[in-house]
Amino acid sequence: MPGQDDQLTLAKLRLRAGLTQRKMADELGITIKTVSAWERRVVEPRLTIPEVQRLMDVLNCTFEELLEATQDR
Repeated sequence: MPGQDDQLTLAKLRLRAGLTQRKMADELGITIKTVSAWERRVVEPRLTIPEVQRLMDVLNCTFEELLEATQDR
């Protein structure tokens, strides 16, 4: 069974894409506070399908990776 460190997270996807929280926020047209809240799981991203596609493009990830990174643990 994979350990907690093996779990894919939004922060890991962001870092893998070489983005800072500021750059990710700028690319998505949201605030750094929103990115931080998503990464800390304070709030869940509530996105339209085009916004999900944009997030996948920015993070250079698949839908499956994004789903894994945002699912409840």
